Amino acid sequence: MAYPNENLNKVRQTLRTRRAAALAAAKAHLEELHEKYPDIAAVDSALAQTGSRLVAAIGMGACGIEERVAALREENLRLQQDRADLLRFHGYPADYSEVHYTCPDCQDTGYQGTTMCHCMKKELALLGLESAGIAGMAKKATFDSFSLSYYQGEDRAVMEKSLALCRAYADSFSPDAGSLLLLGPTGLGKTHLSCAMAVKIIEAGYHVVYQSAPALFAAMEAEKFGRTPQTPPSLFFEADLLIIDDLGVETPGNLNINFIYNLINDRMVNARPTIISTNLTPSALEQRYTDRIASRLLGEYRVVRFVGSDIRMQRLNL
Repeated sequence: MAYPNENLNKVRQTLRTRRAAALAAAKAHLEELHEKYPDIAAVDSALAQTGSRLVAAIGMGACGIEERVAALREENLRLQQDRADLLRFHGYPADYSEVHYTCPDCQDTGYQGTTMCHCMKKELALLGLESAGIAGMAKKATFDSFSLSYYQGEDRAVMEKSLALCRAYADSFSPDAGSLLLLGPTGLGKTHLSCAMAVKIIEAGYHVVYQSAPALFAAMEAEKFGRTPQTPPSLFFEADLLIIDDLGVETPGNLNINFIYNLINDRMVNARPTIISTNLTPSALEQRYTDRIASRLLGEYRVVRFVGSDIRMQRLNL
């Protein structure tokens, strides 16, 4: 997957720092042992010589080489055991001067051969969550934590389909995935599933920007009037996936209407997927944002319905 270059560079620097620290710690421990304990230094010197002799013997390929190699290997193992015994005698663990990488699988390089290591993928995912602004929500708002027990009868059947659709969208996300409009009253799980999709898609390596509608318009207004927004509005246009939560709760105004039209239209023209959640009905969308915006949302986006009773209120009544 094409991770954002900025995030890749940050994670690579993090891994380089970890690896350098691990190597430096091992070197410092070895120097400490050699300075304090000549017996350990002597064994290490003998080990180095045995290793060199072993390499040389293998390279020679002379008659009787197998016996010679076997003897050198046996001597090497004996010296390693002697070293471990000395370390324990002096009060140190046997691996005290070994390099202890944070990730032993890739030795903090980020790659196992040409394949990106799981540790690097995890760091990129965490950074992606922070960049998207959902690091806190991501711990709770997952697909597995989305409970259908709050929905009854026909509402439950609708929500089962909506949950399955959102999960499938996240699992198979690609740049041509299309856009979603999460439509329904407040308190029915739109934010929860928006976040769950964001987490899954970020973990797959895509650049996701997640913004509430008020924060999105505040960033746009800040830039327009020469202030520095927390999230540059250019990212709203360029992200692999833009998620706008709670469209309709922002302060109404022509400036906001023009911006959302340009944003939606630009992302459609450039085939960049967008997920928008709103509490507004289709008629309210048209009334608030004009028919040219409503027609794009209702005609070009796949509508995901949210129905039922406010989950927050149900929890209060428990």
